[in-house]
Amino acid sequence: MPNTELALQPKTFLTLHPAYQTSFWGVAMIIAVLASIQLILGVIDITEQYTYVASYLSLHLAMEMVSVFISLMVFIVGWNVANHKLPSSLLLLSLIFFNVGIFDYFHAVSYGGMPDFLSHNDVQKHLNFWMAARFISAFGLLLLAIYLVSKIELHLNRTAIFIASLTFTLVFLWLVIYRIDLMPVWFVEGQGLTDLKKNLEYVIIGMNVLTALILLTQLNRPRSLHVPLLIGAVLVTAMSELYFTWYSTMTGVYNIMGHLYKVVAYFMIYRAIVVEAIDIPFNRLKESQETLDLAVTSTDTGLWRWPLGGDYVYLSPILKRQLGYNDHELANSFSALQSLLHPDDKAIFEEAIQSHKQTLGKNELFEVEVRFKHKNGDYRWIYSRGKEGRDKFGNIVEVIGTHTDVTHRRIEHERFRSALQASPNAMIMVDKQGCIVLANKKANLLFGYKDEELLTQPIEILVPNSMHEQHSSLVDGYMQNMQQREMAANRMLFAKRQNGEEFRVEVSLTPIKGSEENYVLASIVDLTEKLASQTRIEKLMHYDILTELPNRQLLVERANYVLDNARQLKLQVGLLLIGLDRFKNLNDSLGHSAGDEVLVEFARRLKSTISAKDTLARLGGDEFAILMPSTNTQQIIQLVNKVKEVLKHNFVVKSEQVLMTASMGIAMYPENGNDFSLLFQSSDTALARAKQIGIDTYLFFDNEMQLNVSRILKIDSAMHEALTQKQFYLEYQPQVDIQTKRLKGVEALIRWKHPEMGIIPPLDFIPQAESNGLILPLGEWVLETALKQLRSWLDKGFQPVVMAVNLSALQFKNEGLDKSIEALLKKYEIPPEYLELELTESMMMENPTRAITALNKLHAKGIRLAIDDFGTGYSSLSYLKQFNIHKLKIDQSFVRDIATNDDDRAIVSAIIQMAESLGYSTIAEGVETDAQLEFLQQNSCDEYQGYGFSRPVLAEVMEEKFLSAKG
Repeated sequence: MPNTELALQPKTFLTLHPAYQTSFWGVAMIIAVLASIQLILGVIDITEQYTYVASYLSLHLAMEMVSVFISLMVFIVGWNVANHKLPSSLLLLSLIFFNVGIFDYFHAVSYGGMPDFLSHNDVQKHLNFWMAARFISAFGLLLLAIYLVSKIELHLNRTAIFIASLTFTLVFLWLVIYRIDLMPVWFVEGQGLTDLKKNLEYVIIGMNVLTALILLTQLNRPRSLHVPLLIGAVLVTAMSELYFTWYSTMTGVYNIMGHLYKVVAYFMIYRAIVVEAIDIPFNRLKESQETLDLAVTSTDTGLWRWPLGGDYVYLSPILKRQLGYNDHELANSFSALQSLLHPDDKAIFEEAIQSHKQTLGKNELFEVEVRFKHKNGDYRWIYSRGKEGRDKFGNIVEVIGTHTDVTHRRIEHERFRSALQASPNAMIMVDKQGCIVLANKKANLLFGYKDEELLTQPIEILVPNSMHEQHSSLVDGYMQNMQQREMAANRMLFAKRQNGEEFRVEVSLTPIKGSEENYVLASIVDLTEKLASQTRIEKLMHYDILTELPNRQLLVERANYVLDNARQLKLQVGLLLIGLDRFKNLNDSLGHSAGDEVLVEFARRLKSTISAKDTLARLGGDEFAILMPSTNTQQIIQLVNKVKEVLKHNFVVKSEQVLMTASMGIAMYPENGNDFSLLFQSSDTALARAKQIGIDTYLFFDNEMQLNVSRILKIDSAMHEALTQKQFYLEYQPQVDIQTKRLKGVEALIRWKHPEMGIIPPLDFIPQAESNGLILPLGEWVLETALKQLRSWLDKGFQPVVMAVNLSALQFKNEGLDKSIEALLKKYEIPPEYLELELTESMMMENPTRAITALNKLHAKGIRLAIDDFGTGYSSLSYLKQFNIHKLKIDQSFVRDIATNDDDRAIVSAIIQMAESLGYSTIAEGVETDAQLEFLQQNSCDEYQGYGFSRPVLAEVMEEKFLSAKG
């Protein structure tokens, strides 16, 4: 919060600058003492014995001579310093006291009782000189004060003003000496001072007081004259004049005191001019010399002076110290200095000297940087710089300059050069004229130049001719505002090799500040490889590596453009998805390399079927897409027939003739979707439906498919709320011993009852949950709900049964699966052997090594493990032996026809035998008939489940019909 009390206070009349703090109070003390004395003399009665002082004439003459001497000293000092660019107020003050000194002198020698001087001496004569001196002094000092306040700069011609002053003095002297009758009467014998004299004295006193008041306003800042002393002088002068209004005789005490006060006032004026003209400049010169000495010492820079025509050279002690010598150990001679030069630098040093001798008189600098031998045997780099010196007649008589030890700078420079040479980038340093002063080997190699061939060359030789003008403009702009930056961040920047080849570059600029000149360091990177890599990356991002066709990303970009155009022009757009039939069988039988050959050849054939405006893309695997702008149904059917036609010719793979067919799904814009996402979904639905019907089939997306898609979307949307609204529940299907029909376990199966759609089959919502990510929370809910139910059955006293729960692929990939299951088992106090986790073959074979690790962790905790839908995947027997599992679950697709299909019977028998040999138990799912059960019993299957025993039932039904109490 600001100090408002202080802020509102007005500025005081008297504000002292720090430079006047001490002197002002000293002057004030003198004024106070003199004023006190005058007050005392003014109030006491001066008796007749004090109206005459013996030897007054001698005393008067002595005091006046002191005043004259001081006046002339003021004049001499002010006159002689006027040529040294000091304030003109000094000259004005000196001329005032020239007149005052002359008149005071004539006043002294014309005093009554003194020998006649040029004319008869009397009271009137010496008072005329006195009054003239007093008035000129008072009026002159008043003018000086007004000048200081007005801030007007006077340009005085000292010769002209001196002649005018001298002329006035001579005229006045002539009048007083030869025509005194024309002058006024100042004193009447027996009566004392005339009224004119007293009144004029009062006017002089008033002028002095006014001068003091004006000068008081100048104490807040330093002025060209010492203001406190001037204030003291005019106030003491005023007191002196007051004395001269009191006396009635010419030889009394008041007269003596007035003269004494006048001497004090003159001394103050002398000090004021001496302080400004002599003391202050001298002190400043001394401070400047001390600053120079400090600067020279702190910067380790010394001086040298070389008089021309001799061997003598003055060397400052700093240079000698830099070379390890005391001042007396190294002679001040040119020959001694030369003896310390490095042999490689002697010619350089001599050349620099001779070159400077030839340029003497042109005011050019002498510069040289050479090595001198140190006392310890090392060499130091010394930089010398000087210029010619002249005598007072303008003749060149010497060369004077400075010397600096730059060894550290040279070392750093060499390190800098080494660093540049080691840089993996091309590095070029340019001076402010745009000339190359440094280039590393990488730069020479990049631009095709030999070592040092680039030095002194203009940077434009590395810039294409077409860009010279633009480059020059950029250089000029950068030199005016140098800062670190990168060039070509968002625009083309080309460089040119010596052979004329142009290539893309990236340039980073760094300003380098030197002691004498600024430079720019350019780091240059050849972008040729980088751009080639970007092109390759761009191709990888938008094109299929195998077929070099556009990929899904590029298809989407082009489709969005085509659809935007179609909206504006109201055109139809067709999207045809193509999937090769039984392509997996080809890969499994002939290998993936064979499959790749077929895909490449098929892509080549498809190119021949499309027009220039169409886009053919590979989506992945065996799926392709053709985007047809501005088309119709008839044109699409023609394209479909072309695709069928190219597939009639066999593919030759590894000397095998392979016949391939394709299924196709077609969607039309805007009928089947108003954006690419919907259009693709529709064509994908049509393709899936075509594959379900059979091979070599194509279908247009229709309303029935639309209803199916709508239902899927509705299911997907409803699923997000179903879990929180408890729409899911579990049913349990018994798993029984195949021989005794005794209940061994139950499989927990998820069910969904939607308030509007009713019962939704798992086959409808499980795939959607896997695609939208809800399968993870859904699987966790099933696992916890099943264990919670098992805990409830145990608490009710039922015999323990194994609870089988299916794991999703996402759950199985969870690194913390074993810990989360262990936590649930502890939460519901379930022994781990009562939990059986079912996993599919594909889940484990996706990454067998990781699967083995995960299964081992679960097995170590005592949890039972089973492979679900066994036989539908592609398990490797070598991996199967490493899996810590308890049970193989035979898929119902093999069980369904075992009573009539020999192949299925053989497969089931083989699975049972293999499991038995590996120590696994087996369970068959989907058992519905007695014939199926009989075959399984005969082949020693351990357990079964299915409608032949019981459908999945609610927990309450399970309790009533199948669970038994502990015996």
